[in-house]
Amino acid sequence: MFRHFLWLLVLLPAWVAAQPWASRPLGELAIYPEQRVNARVEALDQARVAAEVGARIERVEVRVGDTVSTGDVLLRLDNTDYRIAADRASAQVDLLSARLALAEAQLEQARTLARQGFVSADGLRIRETELAVTRSELAAARQALDAARVALARAVVRAPFDGVVRERLASTGDYASPGAPLLVLASTRDTEIHALVPEAQVSGLIEGAAVEFRVGSVAYPVSVSRVLPLVESAGQTRRVIIAGPPELPPGRSGELRWRLATPHLPADFLVQREGQPGLWLERDGQPFFLALPEVATGRPIALDLPLDTRVIDEGRHALGLTPAPPQLPGAATP
Repeated sequence: MFRHFLWLLVLLPAWVAAQPWASRPLGELAIYPEQRVNARVEALDQARVAAEVGARIERVEVRVGDTVSTGDVLLRLDNTDYRIAADRASAQVDLLSARLALAEAQLEQARTLARQGFVSADGLRIRETELAVTRSELAAARQALDAARVALARAVVRAPFDGVVRERLASTGDYASPGAPLLVLASTRDTEIHALVPEAQVSGLIEGAAVEFRVGSVAYPVSVSRVLPLVESAGQTRRVIIAGPPELPPGRSGELRWRLATPHLPADFLVQREGQPGLWLERDGQPFFLALPEVATGRPIALDLPLDTRVIDEGRHALGLTPAPPQLPGAATP
């Protein structure tokens, strides 16, 4: 029995080597499959623009899809009431300014007469009090004028940032209540690309090379900013946030593409030996079968092997079809 086993060990390398084959380094044969998922440019800021004062809408200056800059007019409200209030406050400031000038002149006259003994100390204090009250009234009137002018300015609704009009929620003639949304404005200054990536592919994206966002025939190099830790139950995906190119507006759709960093072999390198899938490699000048029971057929084969590993290229299918020689009881498969 022992002599029979020695005979098998001697003849087995010659039996396999008799099949014609040739090997090449994994680095020459490796491919790096491209992965792709749908992605979309999203605005970092998206505001539901509302009026800060109540009035009827006189005119909507923008349409859906219009690009606006910070400070551009979006809507104009009927400002009649606010303009009247501002004019009234301005008139009140003018009136109190005149009273203040009169009170200052009267106080100065009272001080002169007091030094001459024609005005009592109580009369002088009355003039000083009248001046102080007028000054306070004027300060309050100026604040009221500032408030009236602010309200008047708010009758014109302006863009809070550079953006694109996504929705119009009101029309000319509608009544705008304070705080009620009138437009939806998406920022074009700060954007991100959002993609739902299958959880099994997230690590390949993070480690991958040549990550790009492709819109039609144009490719934009991008990089992963962050990956949300939550897993979407529908589809078992995770949301990946990509730093977006500034020239792409919100809402633009495309594909997120990247190449895996792990070397792969084409699917046809997978062969069957005794019903088990695997690869033929060269080890010490002899064919060596590497079993890969978990590899799915028809898909590229990921390999965690050095790039100088020699993979049998020519003749691999003949090796895979050659039946294994008989084994002694208890002997391991070579």
